[in-house]
Amino acid sequence: MRISKLFLAMALFTTVESGFAAAPTTGVPAYDASIRNAVNYLKQEILDAKSTVHGGYLSFTAYALLQAGEPVTSEPVQKAIAEVRARITSAGYKPDNQQHHIYDAGVDAMLMAKAGGDANYNELKAISDYIIAQQGTDGSWDYPSRTVGDTSMGQYGALGLWSATLGGVDVPNEVWDKAALWHLRTQQADGGFMYHPGVNVAAAVGGSQPTLNMTSGATGTLAICRLFLYPDFVPGEQYEGDKGPKKAFGLLEAKRPEDDPANYKPQASLTAINTAIGRGIGWLGGRYQPISDLVNKIYFCYALERTCALNRIETLGKGIDWYRKSGDTLVKLQKPDGSWDAFVQHAPTAFAILFFIRPTKKAVAEQYGGGLLSGGRGLPSDLSNADLSGGAIKEKRKIAGPLDELLTELSALNPDSIADAQAAIVEKVQVGNREDLIGELDRIRTLINHPNPEIRRTAVWALGRSGDLKDANLLISALQDNNVDVLVEAYNSLSYLSRKIDGVGMSPSPFAELGEEPTQADKDEAVKAWRKLAVDRWGAWYLRIRPYKDRNDIFELGLKKKR
Repeated sequence: MRISKLFLAMALFTTVESGFAAAPTTGVPAYDASIRNAVNYLKQEILDAKSTVHGGYLSFTAYALLQAGEPVTSEPVQKAIAEVRARITSAGYKPDNQQHHIYDAGVDAMLMAKAGGDANYNELKAISDYIIAQQGTDGSWDYPSRTVGDTSMGQYGALGLWSATLGGVDVPNEVWDKAALWHLRTQQADGGFMYHPGVNVAAAVGGSQPTLNMTSGATGTLAICRLFLYPDFVPGEQYEGDKGPKKAFGLLEAKRPEDDPANYKPQASLTAINTAIGRGIGWLGGRYQPISDLVNKIYFCYALERTCALNRIETLGKGIDWYRKSGDTLVKLQKPDGSWDAFVQHAPTAFAILFFIRPTKKAVAEQYGGGLLSGGRGLPSDLSNADLSGGAIKEKRKIAGPLDELLTELSALNPDSIADAQAAIVEKVQVGNREDLIGELDRIRTLINHPNPEIRRTAVWALGRSGDLKDANLLISALQDNNVDVLVEAYNSLSYLSRKIDGVGMSPSPFAELGEEPTQADKDEAVKAWRKLAVDRWGAWYLRIRPYKDRNDIFELGLKKKR
C-alpha cells in the first residue's frame, strides 16, 4: 500500500501532553474531530504505565497513529518500532503471538514500511521471509494448528508483503499467484467469501456463510495480487493486454515492468481475478451495512475502504455512499474518551482512524497518477501521432528508422523534430529489438548531460530500460537535474530498472503535497525537499545492491556526502 508522504516530519509531538500532530483532513469536520479524539485516546493508552498493548496490537495502533499525522519520532510509535526490532534476530523474525502469527507479521510490516521504508529494509525482509515461508502449498495462510485456510489471515499476509515491497523487498510473483488462486477457489457461488472455507464448506470452522468482513477483505486481497501480477491494469480503464497499458507513465508506459525478472506467467488470469472482484463487490453492494453485524464490527470498515479504493469505487449497489454512511455511523458510536468498543485491545479504534483517513485511496491516487503532463501522466497510450511539446497534444508526423538515426534526429536541436524523435524512440525501444538499445547505450549515456531538457528526459527514460543496474548511478545523478520533468522521469526510470513497483515509498511528483494555488516559492521548496528525499532513498537502495567491486568509487563517496 504506497501511503508514505513526501514530508514525513511535521510538528514533533513526543508525548500526549504535547498536542496533536495535524492529521490529513477528510473534508468532513465531524470526522476530523473524531480522528483527533481517537488519536489522543490511543496515545494515552499506549503510554499508560499499566498498558497491556503489545505485539501486533501495538504495531497496528502505531501504524494508525502514523497515518493520522503522528511523527515517527513520537514515543508511542518508537515503542512499537522497538518491539518489532526485538522480534528479529539472526535466526529471523518471530511473531509475538504464535497463533495469530500472520496477523502479527502483517501489521509489523505495515508499521515498519510506514515508519521508514528502505531504512527498514532488513526488518521488512525478515518479516516477508516469514510470511512467505508460512504460505501453504494451496496459497492460503492459517493458524499453525490448522491448514484449511483463513481468509482473514490471507488479508494480512498480503498487506504485510505489499508493505515489504515498499521498502524494496522483492516478493516472488508465484506468492501472489498462489494467493489469488486460493481466493478464486474459495469464493462462494453467490460471490461472497467465508472466514474458514476449508475443504468441507458445510462443516467449516467459523460458519458456513459469507460475511461482510471476509468478503470485503478477500476482494481487497485479490486486488492487491492483481497489482503485482498485472501491473499494467488500471481499474476503470480498458486494458489492452500485450498492446501495453492504456494509462501512460514516464514518456509512454507505466513505471512498472511488463514482466517480473523470472518472467513468471500467472495461472490466475486477469479475467478470472476481475470477475471474482466484481462478484465480491456485487455481493457487498447487495448486503451493505454501515458496520458489520459480527463481533468485530469495524474490521469491516477498514477492509471496505481498501477494497473500494483499489477498485476506485465511490458508491456501492444502487448509489450507496459507503464512506459517508459508515463514517456517520462510526461518529455516533464513538465513546466520549475517543475509543470504540474493543473486540481485541484497541484494534477497532485503529480500524476507525484508518477508515476515516482513507490511506488506500491516497495510495491509489499516487499509483495511477493525477492527470499531470509532467512525467507523462495524462498522455494517450499511443503517441505515434501526438506532439508532446508545449504541454498540449497535437497531431504530428511520424518518423521511423534505426535507433541510431532516431538519436541523431533527437540531438539535432530542431524544436519541431524533438517530440517526433522522442515518441519514435519510445516506440522503437518498446517493440523493437532490445539489442538495438544495448548497442546505443554509450551514446545515450552521453545525452543525459545534454543542454536540452527533453533530450535529457529521453535519455533518462531509455537508461531505465537498459537492464543494467550500473546505470542507476546516472539516474540518481539525474534526480538532481534542474528540470522537474527530468526529475520525475529519473524517479520513474529507477522504479523500472529496479523493478520496485512502488518506487521508494514517496510520491513520484514533487508537487503532490502542494495546494491548488502554490506560489513559485512553494514549488521551489517542494522540489528541493523532494529531490533530497529521492536521492536519499534511491541512494540507500543503490548502496545496498551495487556490486562489491564497484564500491567506494567517486560516485559512492559523493553520494554518501550528499546524503
